[in-house]
Amino acid sequence: MYNWDLQNAIAAFVDSQKPFFGEQRELYYSVLYDFVGASSHLFTLLGFPPGPVTRRSVSHH
Repeated sequence: MYNWDLQNAIAAFVDSQKPFFGEQRELYYSVLYDFVGASSHLFTLLGFPPGPVTRRSVSHH
């Protein structure tokens, strides 16, 4: 039931990418922080107050 050739090819590809894991992580966090910053800016422009959300400021009605 298993396609061992495909599994071996995937494992070889992942192993070939290991030297770039640090760069991929930096890219991921860079894009993530840019997205969060842009979203925060957008919500501020739409009238939502800036600042961290705490459990106390979130009402559960």
